[in-house]
Amino acid sequence: MTGAAFVPAPLRRFWIGLAPNVRGAFWILLGALSLVLMHTLSKSMGKRYDPLQMTFFRCAISLAFVLPVAVSGRASSLRTRHLRMHVVRALFGLFGWLSAFHAVSRLPLADFTTMSFTMPLFVTLLAVPVLRERGSRQRWLATLIGFVGVLFTARPGGDFQPATFVALASAFFGACVLMVVKRTPISEGPSTMLFYSNLIISVLMLGPALSVWRDPSLLDLLWLVLIGFFGIMSQVTYIFGMRAGDASALASFDYVRLVYAGLIGFVLFAEIPDLWSLIGAACIIGSTFYIGRHESALAKKSASRAAAS
Repeated sequence: MTGAAFVPAPLRRFWIGLAPNVRGAFWILLGALSLVLMHTLSKSMGKRYDPLQMTFFRCAISLAFVLPVAVSGRASSLRTRHLRMHVVRALFGLFGWLSAFHAVSRLPLADFTTMSFTMPLFVTLLAVPVLRERGSRQRWLATLIGFVGVLFTARPGGDFQPATFVALASAFFGACVLMVVKRTPISEGPSTMLFYSNLIISVLMLGPALSVWRDPSLLDLLWLVLIGFFGIMSQVTYIFGMRAGDASALASFDYVRLVYAGLIGFVLFAEIPDLWSLIGAACIIGSTFYIGRHESALAKKSASRAAAS
């Protein structure tokens, strides 16, 4: 999955001639836009549909998009020897989607997006018991600053929003998914993981979704289909981006999501970030950016030492 096949044929030679990090940045920017568009539609639809039904639609529709890819090729992506890990990953993903759909319908779009950037902070915490990584003092300090930013975004002493912590739970479950992915053997490709996670969640959510079912109009059905489409598109384009270029050089491009969310929130929902939101966003983004750069520098040092020895 390199992404070149998705570039129109007349532009393919030009595309291949671009620097790898330029191609990667394009995919990351496209993925960030897809993710924000999915959250925008989810925010609008969340006023009429229960998170149980929206989670079912999101995963069932994503499954329909990923299924042709999963069954194509010589070696079918439907084969797996690690079904238990796929189930665990799907369960964490299920709780993450339920939390996200609940929170995004109640928070300003920019605030919800800010909370999603806490995922690397939770990865730092979970890496200790799961991956046996102790982390550096600088990494822990940056993590602490990031969670201070969460308190600012929650508006201490002001307009406290409980949904902020539901969004935080969504980021935590997203970090849990990453932990499972890190423990999953490399033989399980992206299409395999996407297929099983969407299949398992769709099956698990069918009953709960029917219990709160509301028949969508044709227009609402289109929006629900787009939620699933943008959801799977964001995952695939992020994979393309990270495979095309250097992860440390591309990570900062993901922060454009906050720009997208701020502009869309202002235009469509008349949302204007207040001082608490801006301070919180600065703390969270600054800390996660620092963690990414710091860990990248450590990885390069380790690689150079290994090469020297």
